[in-house]
Formats: sequence, C-alpha cells, structure tokens
Amino acid sequence: SSGINAEYGVELVRETLNTSLASNQVLLKFLAAPVNPSDYNQVEGKYPIRPPLPAIGGNEGSATVLEIGSNVRSLSPGDTVIPAYAGFGTWRSHCVAEETAVKKIPSNLSVAASAMFAVNPCTAFRMIEDFQKPEQGCWVIQNGANSGVGRAVIQLSRAQGIRTVNIIRDRENSDELKQELLDIGADAVFTSSQRTEMEEFCKENTPRLALNMVGGRETIQLLKCLGEKSHLVTYGAMSNSPMSVPFGLQVFKDITLHSYWMTRWTKKHARSALEDEMFGKIAEFYQSGELTPTPHNENSFHDFPEALDNAFKIKQLFVVDKTLADPRNVTE
Repeated sequence: SSGINAEYGVELVRETLNTSLASNQVLLKFLAAPVNPSDYNQVEGKYPIRPPLPAIGGNEGSATVLEIGSNVRSLSPGDTVIPAYAGFGTWRSHCVAEETAVKKIPSNLSVAASAMFAVNPCTAFRMIEDFQKPEQGCWVIQNGANSGVGRAVIQLSRAQGIRTVNIIRDRENSDELKQELLDIGADAVFTSSQRTEMEEFCKENTPRLALNMVGGRETIQLLKCLGEKSHLVTYGAMSNSPMSVPFGLQVFKDITLHSYWMTRWTKKHARSALEDEMFGKIAEFYQSGELTPTPHNENSFHDFPEALDNAFKIKQLFVVDKTLADPRNVTE
C-alpha cells in the first residue's frame, strides 16, 4: 500500500477481496469515480454524510457487474451500475454489494459519462424541472456556470429550448472560457464584475429562475437580475460566506427562495418511476451528444494527492483500468 497523506488523512491500500457471494449480492469492478466537492468535504469531515472510519471515499462512480448471486434478478453480468445512494465508497477497484445498493444504467455510455451520471446532470435536471421550469425561449440565470452542474444546466437547457444567462468569476482566461461555454450552448456569459452589463441584458431577457452555486454576496446579483414572482434555488456555497438576501429585493419582487440537495432528493425518490424517468432522459441526452461529460483529468488511484490538490481547478476522475495498469500497482 502507499503511505498516508497526512494533509487529507487519505491512504491507498491493497486488500484481498472475498468474492464469495450471498444469494442477493453482486461482484463489481469499478470503471471510474470522480472527485466531487462533496467528496472533498467528506474527507475533511465537513459533510453531513459521515461514514464510520476507516471508510472508502467517493460518493459517485460507475461499475461493471462481474458476477451475481443466485437470487439476483434485476442485474446480469456485464451490466453497468451506479450507487443507489450516497456514501457508497466508490474510490476502489472492486467490491461485493447488495443487489439493492446499485442501480442499472445503459451500458453504451462512455466511462466518463457513466461515472459522472448521478450527481451533476441529475442536480441540473431536477432544478430545471422542479422550480418553475422556464418555457421554451424563456430564461434561467446561474452563477458557477463553469462548474459541472453549470455546464449541465447549459446543455440540458439548450436541448429543451430554454435560454441561459451565465456568470463566471473574473480570471485571466475569461474570454476563452466565455467562448467555451457559448460553444456548448450558453446564450450569454458575463464575468461577476460585469454587473451593469448583466442587469441591462436581463431587463430585456428577464429570467424567472436563478440557480445559485456560489452563495455569499453573489446572491444579490442573481436577485437583481430576476423578474417579479421568480424563484431562486441555492444548491452550493462555494464562496464559504453567508448568503446575502436584501429585504427589498426578495419581498418587493416577490421572489421565492429554495434550497436543493441531490442526496435528499435521492433518499426520497430512489427506485421510483420519477427517478427512472430522469435517468432515462439523461441517458438519452448523453447518447444524442446534447450532454457531454464535464472536462476532466483522468488519474490512477496512486495519484490521489495531486487529484485532491487540483479538485477545485478541474474535475478529477479516478479511472480503475489506469490504476490496474499503473507500474506502481505492482508489489515489490
């Protein structure tokens, strides 16, 4: 095994897996698993889901079914599956799991698409669907537009004829990033300092739905751009600052505030017809090319320190085959 990374309290270990299956169990080989902000926060002990330690990291990922127990009916060898619930522990190469702990998805998706299927696209899909869904040709505004959820919002909106106003933070390559988001379907992109231009644009193209990943004082900008009787949905707090909601902007414009957490939705709707419908639609968007995986770096498990260090710069994806082929995986 590798040594401990004391900064994160994470280590890479090699164990022998008992592959004897009970009648309701399946043997899985993982394909890939991303590093999401929630995973990072879980490692830090700042996330509501806190498994007993020592624990395996990772809440999202995809796996192939290798073998099934004698009473397993919903799965077959060769199926692609994802965890049915958060807290599964996806940063590993193989595991034995209960049949009910995983859910089948189409096997013809790319490894990256299947591994990043359940969190960002589903979050984007549900926020568009569940909070005053804009009609075709109408507008939604969001900050954090370069995030995994933000990119999914852009692509899923475009596929349904909904238009997007997108806010990114100021950075050296702002123009390049703006063009990148326009290329995947954004209708308008502003940096957070372009407040006047943004507000003028939204007077003519008024959003009724705002998606708030950043929180803090950036919330005020969203509220200023919304029309009357609109909805603001907060699903993140990347600013690490308390959310600012001025009385006048909320009350006099009659704006309704909501919170959204994908894990809570999944707990309520797991294995429901509503979840099946959502998974089917997201798979179709991936298969048609209207939805593409978040840009990412692919890593061996051996490179976890660098992956965690860079997790907030670009999406990091642990790829199991890359790990198993890694020369460092050979014991001395």
